[in-house]
Amino acid sequence: MGSSCGFSLGDIVRLLLLFGGVTGLYFPQKEYSETVYIGQPAGSPILQVHAMLDSNSERPHFYLCGRRQLYSSWFHMDIPTGVLYLNKTLEETDLSSLQQNPWPPKKLSLQVIALNGFTKRSQCVTERSAHITLDFVNGTMPQCAQTDMKELCFPYRDTSNPHITENRFPGALRQMRRLTRINVCTNYTISYTVESDTPGPFAVNENTTELVVTAPLDREESECYRLLMVCTVRTDTRITKVETSLDVFVDDEDDNAPYVNGTDTADVVISFNRTKGGTFGTLFVFDRDLTTIFPRDRSHNRYVETLLSNDAWIKETFDIKGNFNERRVAHRGIRESVHDYQLVLKRNLYVTENRSVYLDYLVNDTTYPGLEGTVLLHFNVTILPVHINFANITHTFTLSRKASVYAKVGRICVENCLLFDGFGVTYQLEVPDKNISADLMSCYAAISITQAEEGTWGLLYVNDSEALSKPECQELQYLVVAQEGHTQLEATTQIHIVLDGEALKASQESQQFLSCAENRQRGECESALGLGATAGRCQWRQGTGKDSICDAVESKDRSICPQDCTREAVIGGHERGLTGFGIKACHGTCYCFADKCFCEKADIEEVICDEMCKTIIATALLLSFIVSILLSSYFIHRYHKNTPKPPIASAEMTFRRPAQAYPRNFPANNLRRGSQESIETDTFKIPEDPKWEFPRKNLVLGKTLGEGEFGKVVKATAFRLKGKAGYTTVAVKMLKENASHSELRDLLSEFTLLKQVNHPHVIKMYGACSQDGPLYLIVEYAKYGSLRNFLRESRKVGPSYMGRDANRNSSYLENPDDRALTMGDLISFAWQISRGMQYLAEMKIVTLGGNPYPGIAPERLFNLLKTGYRMERPENCSEEMYNLMLRCWKQESDKRPTFSDISKELEKMMVKSRDYLDLAASTPADALLYDDALSEEDTPLVDCNNAPLPRTLPSTWIENKLYGRISHAFTRF
Repeated sequence: MGSSCGFSLGDIVRLLLLFGGVTGLYFPQKEYSETVYIGQPAGSPILQVHAMLDSNSERPHFYLCGRRQLYSSWFHMDIPTGVLYLNKTLEETDLSSLQQNPWPPKKLSLQVIALNGFTKRSQCVTERSAHITLDFVNGTMPQCAQTDMKELCFPYRDTSNPHITENRFPGALRQMRRLTRINVCTNYTISYTVESDTPGPFAVNENTTELVVTAPLDREESECYRLLMVCTVRTDTRITKVETSLDVFVDDEDDNAPYVNGTDTADVVISFNRTKGGTFGTLFVFDRDLTTIFPRDRSHNRYVETLLSNDAWIKETFDIKGNFNERRVAHRGIRESVHDYQLVLKRNLYVTENRSVYLDYLVNDTTYPGLEGTVLLHFNVTILPVHINFANITHTFTLSRKASVYAKVGRICVENCLLFDGFGVTYQLEVPDKNISADLMSCYAAISITQAEEGTWGLLYVNDSEALSKPECQELQYLVVAQEGHTQLEATTQIHIVLDGEALKASQESQQFLSCAENRQRGECESALGLGATAGRCQWRQGTGKDSICDAVESKDRSICPQDCTREAVIGGHERGLTGFGIKACHGTCYCFADKCFCEKADIEEVICDEMCKTIIATALLLSFIVSILLSSYFIHRYHKNTPKPPIASAEMTFRRPAQAYPRNFPANNLRRGSQESIETDTFKIPEDPKWEFPRKNLVLGKTLGEGEFGKVVKATAFRLKGKAGYTTVAVKMLKENASHSELRDLLSEFTLLKQVNHPHVIKMYGACSQDGPLYLIVEYAKYGSLRNFLRESRKVGPSYMGRDANRNSSYLENPDDRALTMGDLISFAWQISRGMQYLAEMKIVTLGGNPYPGIAPERLFNLLKTGYRMERPENCSEEMYNLMLRCWKQESDKRPTFSDISKELEKMMVKSRDYLDLAASTPADALLYDDALSEEDTPLVDCNNAPLPRTLPSTWIENKLYGRISHAFTRF
């Protein structure tokens, strides 16, 4: 911050124009403090005060004011510089004299003023003076070795932040050195620098060590400068830096004109809200200056507003209300003033008032020195008349003949009545035909109407309950007349009241209608006839009371609903209603009498279920329990019956083939190499699916089950899988360490596909670990491995074994139920299945190694298959074979052929045609398509030199026993 002190010519001219004729020195800092020691020599400087200038012609003169005689000879103020000096060397006796005074001991307060010129008599003005506090210490000044570096660099207890008025002349605002320590550590060299996040015109005068503002400040650019004062102390042996923070605040003055940001015109439509004090339309006036209340000696915004209209009706009807608040500008955070002006009605408007007026409103910033301190606002006001009419011509209500006096029938309201404000509507009932008999006329005394307190609704209620029981009173028709209060505008509608049910019996009519609130027990309440009951008898309200509003009907007699209308004391825990009357909530049962209400819990619980009721409930519970046990047993039995049985352990041992039986060979021209684009899981973000995400910490990996094109499969145990307690054995699919991005995409594609597929013959996926580590797919564990390997391992059971048991196996074909299925039967039949299914299960046998659905992602293929899409017939596939394939792909399982049907049709195809395609040139070269390098010469499916193998499949008994079990195990992958 090496800016030089001074002004440019443009700055001086601008300030003179802006503040010409205005003078006034001010203190940027109001509070100063320092310590004074015994034995401190006379003439020692204590501290220095500063004053900022209003004009370049001002020269500050500093004076101590309001001094007590006892201390007047101890200190003096240097008038030109503002430095406070000691006049004498303080002694211990001086301190003892301080303790004899009523002021705080060992503490002295002084006040200093700054004037633009010399004076012989200085009087303190609180608003224009600075306060000095001196603490006396009964001890000597610390030596250099005992002095902290911060005491050498910065003033004592410097807690007062300076305030500088914007647009004023620059100058010194603070002394950085502590003058009482200026003669301590004289061999030290002290210098200062200023650092700030926000560039500002601040620097330290190297000669006087004063903090100086080098240019005028603008509050609209920055309200506060956060400075970091760095003091560098150099000695012969080391350099030490001490830092302290200092906030310099910029005070505001009126140097910006008000403005309108957007529009200066408001279109106001007055319709239903016509009440006195109603506000309409809002216009905003912005000012970059603040409009808060400053000290009296500081100029601030003073807005004067004027309604520019000579129309007496406008002045009598409208007024403008203005408010202001502060907001911060979004991009800089600087505060500014926002004034909002609203149109206010000074009186209620009649509903027939219909006119348009235009109001101009002048806003004047009287303290702005320029010529643009005014803003003109416009209000275009349209007053619309209000029409009094009903939305419906006829209103129908249903009323029970048992209804008691003050029972509510309904309410009626003119159109838009809920929006009315400033005027009201009254309602009256009239008989449409007055030329009727006296008996019929007495029927119309049954219903009356009253006005709601808010003046918008008309409430219909029962006025004479005896008229409801008369047989000649069947249906009641009235005319409702609605009338506006001031203009007497009217509207009529017809109401139709249908009397429903039977009237009260003669014995009940003689009973007196009492207040329902007096009944404390439920039985008593529901058997009593009560005032305001729509069905004649009282209703017990469990857990809630009325609406906490005492309406016009309930206020006619407080016995109708004292819970809403009582003004008497309430005994017990309760909460008062919304209007201060009634009871909103209470603890226990609420019941009321004429003088007071009670809220308390009942001492004796009322019996609500007798012995017969309890017997019926117990019988129903017992029957429900028996039915639930029977249903549970049925579904459990059905589940076990339909659950496929796992293969027996001995079959697994028999079918397995030694790994060295078929060595693995890879062609030299198609070696599998590691990926050149090895990936890091941390750099490939996989979106989390909360439904399938499984905690990685609950998964324990085990041995590797095998490796394939995607990667490897590991046996693992999962804790609390799908909410199941304990551990579950699962298989985990994961990528190899050298996997590429394409393989990761393939694994993600498989993950997406398995989320959509849920079929008992497809390996089930339980979840995945996709976050904070490599991608793991948790799938169902199949202990016999893949279907293809299981079938191929069964090839070791050859014809010789089958021949040995041929006679034995055929001995029960005619009577399959005479003997049990043995292990030999299973092995013999499994060998035949493995030889026959190799032709069908070998992948890509028809497409010659090509993808049967090229260009279609697996997850998309699943949805296509669900919609009925099927692969087109390959070029090398016969029509018979393709038709068989389409039948096997049927959506409905009952339309698919069975294994025996497939076997018969395949035999017919092989007998019908013996043309074989030369696959030598079309065989895929990639040996990794299979788990071993088994060729057709090793296990030929069909001997071309001899007739096809005869079909020696077992009878229906073996098919039923075996197909459902083995086919399920073979296809569940």
